[in-house]
Amino acid sequence: VVVGEFNAGKSAFLNVLLGGDALAEGVTPTTSRLALLRWGPEAGRTVLDAGRELVTLPAERLRDTTFVDTPGTNALDRRHEALTEDFVPRADLVLFVTSADRPFSESERAFLERIRAWGKKIAVVLNKVDILPSKASVAEVEAYIRDHARRLLDLEPPVLPLSVRAARAATDGPGLEASGLPAVERFLEATLAPAERVRLKLASPLGVADRVLQ
Repeated sequence: VVVGEFNAGKSAFLNVLLGGDALAEGVTPTTSRLALLRWGPEAGRTVLDAGRELVTLPAERLRDTTFVDTPGTNALDRRHEALTEDFVPRADLVLFVTSADRPFSESERAFLERIRAWGKKIAVVLNKVDILPSKASVAEVEAYIRDHARRLLDLEPPVLPLSVRAARAATDGPGLEASGLPAVERFLEATLAPAERVRLKLASPLGVADRVLQ
């Protein structure tokens, strides 16, 4: 499940990760429904109900994994509750996308706290690092996120710096590597590998059970 504030770049991230442009992007909220991305022989879109739609793509990464794109956490109204109570408990992995120009905002902290209550594995995708002036600045923002997650939420999530813009503009291997996209892909492959996936699927109901008991 991919979550974060609107305009953090969730849909753009999924588009570049899956090698397509099936999801709308923009500077204003463009995701009004939860989008379930699954494999299909051709691109398609089916509205399931008022709050959900199914998007199919012939992307290899979707053959054994479903991704869920979500409305922004600060533009959700009642769907915020549906996301938290329905999709997050079933997730093997929560990818929290934050923007380098406003990392770890108060609304993000509050939403992460709700996710943490379900005992889910969380990774932070730090998008738009291309707006920062240097690698030292990127490292500083990464440290800021880790420090605040540890102090406020007792979490130590992986932080994955990424520039979707640079990934799209890359014309060779070194350029693509510098964008951070291959590192994100390697993280997903390692985290969702068969053995690790079994561990996540066993741990997931334990976290949910603990939440329900509390």
